Amino acid sequence: MSEVSELVSLLSFLVANQGISIRDAAKATHRTAKQLVRDLDRLIMCGVPPYSPSDYVSYSLQGWGDRARIHVSFAGHFARPLNFTAQETLALKYALEHFTGGADSDTAGQLAAMTNALSQALKGRAHETLAGAGKGFVTPRQTERIRNLIGLLTQCVEDQQLVEIDYYSAHRARLATRKVHPFGVLEIGPHFYLYAYCGLAEDTRHFRLDRIRDARLLDVYFDEQPPKKRHRGKMDALFGGRPKDKLVVRFSRQVARDVVDEWTDSPGVRIRQMKNGKAEIETPLYNQFWAIGFVMGFGEHAQLIEPKWLRVELAETVRKSLKAHT
Repeated sequence: MSEVSELVSLLSFLVANQGISIRDAAKATHRTAKQLVRDLDRLIMCGVPPYSPSDYVSYSLQGWGDRARIHVSFAGHFARPLNFTAQETLALKYALEHFTGGADSDTAGQLAAMTNALSQALKGRAHETLAGAGKGFVTPRQTERIRNLIGLLTQCVEDQQLVEIDYYSAHRARLATRKVHPFGVLEIGPHFYLYAYCGLAEDTRHFRLDRIRDARLLDVYFDEQPPKKRHRGKMDALFGGRPKDKLVVRFSRQVARDVVDEWTDSPGVRIRQMKNGKAEIETPLYNQFWAIGFVMGFGEHAQLIEPKWLRVELAETVRKSLKAHT
């Protein structure tokens, strides 16, 4: 069984056995208690695109030691029925057809089962599109419309001007009008997103630009600043509980100022600015997988100082990454 399959299997088991003790869960899944806790820490880094902190799987422990009981929770996306836009549905359908063409009989059967499962899971217009579509090609992306939308929203970010958008939510399968405070236009993977405060949700959200049907400027301006990343939603799970160690990271002069601005006034964080322009942050370490991703995100501009055992894990992660790309 692959590493991903093992984690998916573990998650399914824990959901079906909410409140099970670490000792019993470890025994049932053929792990040691230490291995189970390690896999739990990896699970909370799983989520749905664009992987904002409120999109993660999370867990909590009640009690101490291997008798502590495990309770798994999810971001709201996981509790809603699967749904896609019509174009996303066609894209997935044609991708499955593409792979079926060159697959052996066993694989072709599995792909056919996936297509059938997709048809059963989809609702509304997306279901109708899949049922009625023959073989063909995915509709080209509306490049010009997205380009104009990026320009409009980027200007609103700079001017701190409110925007009213008509947004299609794939998770709720409905179109809604929202007034938003735009904080930034981001490119994440193959898509562009508007990061903004949504008056309807009363929280920050990432809105995929190709799902924004229309955007209208409002003659209203705002002064609010975007919340810091570590204070958003489920990200609190990565900065709470019982710390495993102390994390110390040193940053180069090129990024030191941005890091200091980002982490200033954060609870439990100490910042040391050095004479050579570099800076160090010291914070309790709650999750080593988040820490490794955080340090690697700065590339050559971040150096993990402490703890030493995490330096070893980071080095091994980098070695595996290089091996996969060379």
